Amino acid sequence: MIDLVDRIYKNLIFEDRYLLVVEGVKNTLIIALIACILGCLIGLLICSMRTSKNKGLSITARVYIRFFRSTPIVLLLLLTYYVVFANSRLSALVVAIIAFGFYNGAYVAEIFRSGLKTVKDEQIEASYAMGFSKQQTFRYVILPQAVRVIFPVYKSEFINLIKLTAIVGYIGVQDLTRSIDIIRSQTFDALFPLVFALILYFIIIGALTFGLNIIEKRINPRKA
Repeated sequence: MIDLVDRIYKNLIFEDRYLLVVEGVKNTLIIALIACILGCLIGLLICSMRTSKNKGLSITARVYIRFFRSTPIVLLLLLTYYVVFANSRLSALVVAIIAFGFYNGAYVAEIFRSGLKTVKDEQIEASYAMGFSKQQTFRYVILPQAVRVIFPVYKSEFINLIKLTAIVGYIGVQDLTRSIDIIRSQTFDALFPLVFALILYFIIIGALTFGLNIIEKRINPRKA
């Protein structure tokens, strides 16, 4: 017990090292949440291109999806930071958000496309026969059904995105994992910081999963 108290003091209290953890958690959530929003917007665009009757747009979307889903995220992050934005004034945090946003967009596009495909053509044709416009058909017929299919899959993708952000330390971003590694290098204690990081990730992901499950039950009452 005394050893645990000493480790807590040395790794978190001494020299206000807990502030490193707070900063790391904040940056982890910022990257994940903004990249999630960016990924949704990009995914919606790519999905529209992928399902377009224009062959040029469809092929471009397929190449985009294949490229980002085939590229290791670490390599993509390094390429984005050291090559694409090498001469820019963007911070490493912003570059990380962009890299994860475009990476996430490729997966989201396929999630959206799969969800939209679950809506039968007969229902769409029936809505047109009832006098619904394309916008009304999408809003009242396609979207409600597609969201019920999309959300569970997208929930898992978002949780996975949070775990993937653990690599942003490669470009100098102080996320949770990087913060813990800094503490480890200062205290020469590997066990406590790493276990503490595991506990924090467990709590963060558990809390977000709980919140997303509540949203999912409201979207699809059958899940309740």
